[in-house]
Amino acid sequence: MKSIFVSLTICLCFALSAQAQTIQELEADAYGTSGPPRLDKMLLVANAYLAAGETDKALEWAENTIDLAKRLRRPEQRAAALNIQGKAILRANKRNVRDKAAPKFRQSSEILRDNGISNRTLMLDNLENLRILAVKAGRNSELADIDAQIEKLKAGVPPAKTPGGIAAPGAPTPPGATPKANEREQKLLEESKELQAQLAAKEAAISEMSEAQMKNELLLLEQRQMLDSLSYRGKLDSMSLSNWNLVLREADSNRRFNYAIMGILLLIAGGAAYGFIRARHNARLMAEKNNIIREEQQRSENLLLNVLPALVADELKKMGRTNARYFDDVSVLFADFVGFSKIAEQLSPQQLVTELDTCFQAFDDIIARHGLEKIKTIGDAYMVAGGIPDGGGSDLRNMIDAARSMQSWLSEWNANRQEKGLPRYDARIGIHRGPVVAGVVGSRKFAFDIWGDTVNIAARIEQAGEGGRINISGEAYEVVKNYVKCKYRGKIPAKNKGEIDMYFIEN
Repeated sequence: MKSIFVSLTICLCFALSAQAQTIQELEADAYGTSGPPRLDKMLLVANAYLAAGETDKALEWAENTIDLAKRLRRPEQRAAALNIQGKAILRANKRNVRDKAAPKFRQSSEILRDNGISNRTLMLDNLENLRILAVKAGRNSELADIDAQIEKLKAGVPPAKTPGGIAAPGAPTPPGATPKANEREQKLLEESKELQAQLAAKEAAISEMSEAQMKNELLLLEQRQMLDSLSYRGKLDSMSLSNWNLVLREADSNRRFNYAIMGILLLIAGGAAYGFIRARHNARLMAEKNNIIREEQQRSENLLLNVLPALVADELKKMGRTNARYFDDVSVLFADFVGFSKIAEQLSPQQLVTELDTCFQAFDDIIARHGLEKIKTIGDAYMVAGGIPDGGGSDLRNMIDAARSMQSWLSEWNANRQEKGLPRYDARIGIHRGPVVAGVVGSRKFAFDIWGDTVNIAARIEQAGEGGRINISGEAYEVVKNYVKCKYRGKIPAKNKGEIDMYFIEN
């Protein structure tokens, strides 16, 4: 008998070990089932966690089973889940938690009794656990009552409700009990007596067995246990195979989904890259066009500034027109070449224009360096003004310095021309100062010009000069007499102007 007990213990340990190894598979199987069959699989998972010592997981699965059993109206599974909860709390071995185990066992027993469920194994397990709690708490009166109930339940007496909520075996049937309840209890008593008789017969047969027969029975028992274990293992393997097939199908579905997502992302990335490249290309083209526009604007600006002073050009761009202005102190310079008609007879028209252009370009550079404003050229005449457009003064000193530079440049240029046998260009320069009116007239081919008596006198002073000399009026001399050395020429008659005091600037 001892060897039988050892074998049974070994088989139980093997079963528990196999169950612990497949908890994850049981969970997957439970998740893949719905309806009442799921309750049994959830109880199996909770028991597996309880056998593995993971009380928190066992409590969690038992609680989920209780909730589902309530919704599906399955009292027996609910009672079994409460029993697992109680055992999990009891195995937690915490005093403040352990006291919560007894109500779980009592509630499990009440559900079985109230619904007429004859699960003696579950009822006995509830009572055994209540007995363990009573022993630990030292409640002897309750312990004696629980022992009596256990004996009566083992004897086949159906339980009855006691004031404490524990099923009391052998309690009389209440007067209001229905005939069906009495018949069910009577049937349970008969089945209990029949089971007791079968148990007594088996015990008698075992006592009469010989040692050889006991060995044979033990061998048969071990074989049946092995077959049961193999069958259980086969079921677990089948369950594991189905789970793996499910996992593979899910993985294949996930892989296809991932491929689809990757394809979409690649399309989006390709579209974004194409858009980025097009945007960069368009931005580069736009930048190039903007540069061209800026260059053209700058070129137009420079051309406009070559024709008009900056102040007049700005006013014309903003308003589309410009008003004439009066300046009370402006210096005016006229320059032309002595004997230009004779020079023109010696040169071709193209050569004559080229040489005039060379001279006037040199004059333009000199005028720009001295901050003066070129007004215009008329044939071989060159006209310059100082003190325009800001009107801050005649700039007469700058004008005289510019005139000296012009004569100096002509002197060097003529020296080179004489070596080549070309005619000389000797310039008369006349300078006067006074008030003028300046502005732009007309609506096409804008030309900036100055008007007034000061302009006419400057032209007469230039005509009264000599080639290679700078002739200035008396008004101009009064401004620069402390700056430059001058030679008084006396009063020189000027056409339509009478006699004018004139001075030569000494080199």
